[in-house]
Amino acid sequence: MTLTELHEPLQPLGVAAPIDLEAETAERHVRLAQQVAAVRRRSRLIHLLRRLLPGLIIALGVFNVGWIGIQTLINSLNVYGGNLDEIRYTNPRYYGQGDNGDRYVISGLEAVRKGMNATKISLKAPNMEFRSDDTERPTKVSAANGVFDQTTNKFTMTGHVVIEAGGSDFVLRTEKAIVDIDKSIVYGDKHVEGDGTAGHIVGESFLVMDKGRSIDVKGRGDTKAWALIKE
Repeated sequence: MTLTELHEPLQPLGVAAPIDLEAETAERHVRLAQQVAAVRRRSRLIHLLRRLLPGLIIALGVFNVGWIGIQTLINSLNVYGGNLDEIRYTNPRYYGQGDNGDRYVISGLEAVRKGMNATKISLKAPNMEFRSDDTERPTKVSAANGVFDQTTNKFTMTGHVVIEAGGSDFVLRTEKAIVDIDKSIVYGDKHVEGDGTAGHIVGESFLVMDKGRSIDVKGRGDTKAWALIKE
């Protein structure tokens, strides 16, 4: 121990060192300021979220409405591309007029064109009807499938073909029929059966002409039936 240390005052035993009130007060102020800052940050965050969440909800609603609108627009155009070489149309509907002046409508569930320049269009569940000004009822043809050839202007329909002759009350059923749009005739070389007021007809080929007023059914082989019905 040095002489200097002998002259320093000694703390009495059992007596605590004096408390630095200024330092403690400063520490309390610092802690209080930190707590206040933390509360303010939480308050600002809550306030920001209260403003952002409604905006996000509104933005999400607008996005959903916009997406529905876009989908509706695409569907209204009735076209979507399967790939670069294939174009598909949903609920297609074609209007036209044959060389003889008869008007026709072709519709279906779906149409497929193999490329923009393709002249043939395949249809699922096609329906066709054509009429002239001097007939009350159109001739109607429906089937499971169909191929419309724009070059020849002929429509080949296959699978559960039903023909309603507009100029008569006859209904024919077969598995294949060809519609010559320019001449407004329907013909085929497959087994055919028909019903009307004239009775029941069975044959192996048929021809519906003269706006559905004339129906020519012929047999082949064991089927000897032959009928020509004219209204």
